[in-house]
Amino acid sequence: MLAEFCRIGAAYHTGGYLVISTTVLVVGVAASIATIVYLVLDVPLADTPETGARGLARATARERKNFGPFEALLRLLATHASKLPLTKKRQELDSALTAAGEMQGMTPDEVIVFMGVSSIAGLLSGYYFFVTIDSVYIALFCVLLGPLVPTMQLGSKKKDRCKEIGRGLPAAIDLAALCMGAGLDFPGAISHVVVNMRDVRSPVRQELQRILQELSLGRTRKQALQSFADRVQTDPVKEFVSAVEQAEEKGTPLSEVSAVQAEALRGRRSVLAEEAAARAGVLLMIPMLLMMVSIALLLMGPLLIEMSSGGMM
Repeated sequence: MLAEFCRIGAAYHTGGYLVISTTVLVVGVAASIATIVYLVLDVPLADTPETGARGLARATARERKNFGPFEALLRLLATHASKLPLTKKRQELDSALTAAGEMQGMTPDEVIVFMGVSSIAGLLSGYYFFVTIDSVYIALFCVLLGPLVPTMQLGSKKKDRCKEIGRGLPAAIDLAALCMGAGLDFPGAISHVVVNMRDVRSPVRQELQRILQELSLGRTRKQALQSFADRVQTDPVKEFVSAVEQAEEKGTPLSEVSAVQAEALRGRRSVLAEEAAARAGVLLMIPMLLMMVSIALLLMGPLLIEMSSGGMM
């Protein structure tokens, strides 16, 4: 009698627990759907860049088939991200996007959205590794890495673009110096360089074209070049801009200054290449040492095993 009573009580307790769990789940799903509907209907989509280099990059990204539905969701989330008090972070992301070549025409708020999504993915990955393999260190690594992935990708694109500009700028300056020596003015020489560049997506071509656009809008040569130096914060660009500004102040012919700068930038590239080659030789010593140790173990291992087994017998 007592056992039957306990069985009925346990069944009632389990059934009540399942009912409560199901109710909580249904309420949670309903609340989530209601929140999503409210966010979609109540908040207008964030504006997208339509003009300038960022607008052109956004238009290029829209040409891909899978970007349309994704863009609507991204704009919706960016609307809510714009309400966060992250003014300084937005300024940093805006300058980083400009230096990275206006990656996909994204805005700082959209990058913040990616940081949030990446943070959630890091939390879920950390929870998965913690539950499956019971590894606290891997879980903590995933949680910490999550919000850093978008900024790391942005920094990588910025670094690669600066390298491409550093490689292509000496040839462009040299050609501009020849054009100015032949009688063209500075805008005409830059325009000739831009027209004769085959690679339309070259970062050097894009930056020179932007200088021409700023000059056509009424900005002075000094302002346009200073804006170029602010966008691409590398030593070669800063040296070139500084040399042109000094030549303009002192009245030195730009053709001569440009030719000297092109030669100096080539010399800098040669020095950097020699330094990289020297570092590569030092870094190769570590894998070579490991290979030598592995080969020694492969050759001496069987002999050592045979000697130890013979000694034991």
